[in-house]
Amino acid sequence: MGGVAKLRFVDLFAGIGGFHLALSSLGHECVFASEVNPELQELYKENFEIPASRVHGDIRACSKLVPKHDILCAGFPCQPFSKSGDQRGLKDKTRGTLFHEIVAIVKRCKPSYVILENVGNFERHDNGRTWKIVRETLQGLGYDVRGTEHINSGGHGLISPHHLGYPQTRERFFVVATAKPLLKDPFPKRRRDRATSLADIVQTQRELSAKDRDETALSEYQIQCIDHWNRLLHALPSKIELPTVPIWGDEIHARYPFQSRTPSTGTRAEMLTMLRRNGAWHSRPRSEILGLFPSYARTEETTFPDWKIRFIGHNRRWFRSVQPYIPENWVRELRMFPPSLRKLEWNCKGEERDLWDCVLQFRPSGVRAKRYLACPALVAMTTTQVPILGPKRRFITRTEGLRLQGFPDSHQLPQGHDEAFQALGNAVHVNVVKAIVRSMLKN
Repeated sequence: MGGVAKLRFVDLFAGIGGFHLALSSLGHECVFASEVNPELQELYKENFEIPASRVHGDIRACSKLVPKHDILCAGFPCQPFSKSGDQRGLKDKTRGTLFHEIVAIVKRCKPSYVILENVGNFERHDNGRTWKIVRETLQGLGYDVRGTEHINSGGHGLISPHHLGYPQTRERFFVVATAKPLLKDPFPKRRRDRATSLADIVQTQRELSAKDRDETALSEYQIQCIDHWNRLLHALPSKIELPTVPIWGDEIHARYPFQSRTPSTGTRAEMLTMLRRNGAWHSRPRSEILGLFPSYARTEETTFPDWKIRFIGHNRRWFRSVQPYIPENWVRELRMFPPSLRKLEWNCKGEERDLWDCVLQFRPSGVRAKRYLACPALVAMTTTQVPILGPKRRFITRTEGLRLQGFPDSHQLPQGHDEAFQALGNAVHVNVVKAIVRSMLKN
């Protein structure tokens, strides 16, 4: 404990208890927790052996039950704040949001410390207005406030587990507020003495249960997709560099206009010419013909945004340069996959060109390949993006998900696979929070 007194904390929007585990491991005591999901409430009690009387549901129904405490923790949702509050002062700007509940608790209980966590884009949410309101509201309650504002904004920068030596890339916005003056930068410094390694979290095949093997197995379709892109990568001479933008397979033989106008500006006949379709299509509805173009090119707008023009142009030039090396039937077979799998994001410049050596994700933006050093962030919004360990040829396990977030293997998760990974995706990284708390309390 290093001489720091035992403090009482409350854990709001508690999830699977990342804040709780971080603070209790430092010797502090949870006196109240709030979590709206009934299954997670029960798991919270089980994981932490906390009295049921201290674990509650929706904070909007139980905020007045929060007892006096020293530290308030919350990974709260950031709904847009009411613009009507601009005319009525800061107190009304938060009304109707879950942050308003936090404000009411802070105002009544006056904790010495407040720690908040949110997505990496929080500072820019609603053009910066959300963070401005949060900061000014806490300052109005008498707190000195710091956030992990982007470095180009003059701040500390977002904090990710990989900054502190843990193998997950998960940049998050943290806020600390204290009743006494803070240092200019009260957050932990980045570790530069150790590179991250997935060996720290990956289980061996022998460690996997039958349930693990079933849940983490890739489908034949997914394997075919990875192998298909590998055929192209292996066929290219090493002297040919892969694009710095995502590879869009639909651009291989595309002829539609993109620099000064979009396909939708053409007549039915012009669009059919772009698509190399015969006259039999002339009787089809215009919307059906437009639907034959790549999904990202179907806009009814007259021009594409600059970034899309750049991406399309880069892809067409690159495909022309590699045309002699594209394997036989590769283009025809690519059409068998849905649009999202006809794209590849190669983020492994300088590495061997083999997807099975990488950490992979199936994303709406394409198949993403990253170096086998750290996992991409676990995502709460969808379980279709669970990371794939290429060398293991499988998705990560629940246990590996726990390790990525700093939890012990014994920590209980929801029974359902999707529910378990949604809970993991919503969690805060335990060791990141510990580092922030240590730094804050030394202030």
